[in-house]
Amino acid sequence: MARSGRFLALVCVLAVVSNAAAMAALLSPSDRAESWEFSLQTRYVGAQDYEGSGGSSLSLEDDLGWGFGVAYNLDERFSVGCFASWRTVDYSAHVVSRDDPDHTLDWSDWLDTGNIGVNATWHVLPKRFTPYVQGSVGWAMVDSNIPESVDIDCWWDPWWGDICAAYGNTYTEDAASYGFSAGLAAQLTEALFARAGYEKSWIDLDGADNFDMLRIEVGMMFR
Repeated sequence: MARSGRFLALVCVLAVVSNAAAMAALLSPSDRAESWEFSLQTRYVGAQDYEGSGGSSLSLEDDLGWGFGVAYNLDERFSVGCFASWRTVDYSAHVVSRDDPDHTLDWSDWLDTGNIGVNATWHVLPKRFTPYVQGSVGWAMVDSNIPESVDIDCWWDPWWGDICAAYGNTYTEDAASYGFSAGLAAQLTEALFARAGYEKSWIDLDGADNFDMLRIEVGMMFR
């Protein structure tokens, strides 16, 4: 029994020492200055409801989006970069006829969104573990996957001769986008880092308003 107690005490001491060493490493000076970084990102967006004209409405399901970014650390605290992100969102819509308000239609589908832009990040502390804030500006694209028109194109194929095919155009919108995020960043090794935080995004479209996101980012630094 005494031997078991000594073993348990030894395990606890080792755990405390290793945790203290890991904490000391995270609180040591960072090595971000004049390095490039590449990251993979994921953004979780909760369900959202929108009210349109004449009683129409749109409900977006919660969804997990993806992205990647490239940045350059000018010094230990400040970096500039660019990013691209995308997601596919299931939605349900309630449509009201403009001529007859009693005539309505409900259906479900999905929409595709994409965003490209530039950002700037400020690490509050020149440490391996630090809070951060980030601002971004870019261009967002939204494809509803609702057919707008159908065109037919014909051509001469060297094997099959005269061929005609139909393709559809969907309702799409694009506009400027803006974002602000804040969270915690950790340089886990000399090359590996991670960030996690909250992000607020705005798209300059009527009715789109803003989006709240939870963001996780994992990447590599190199010179």
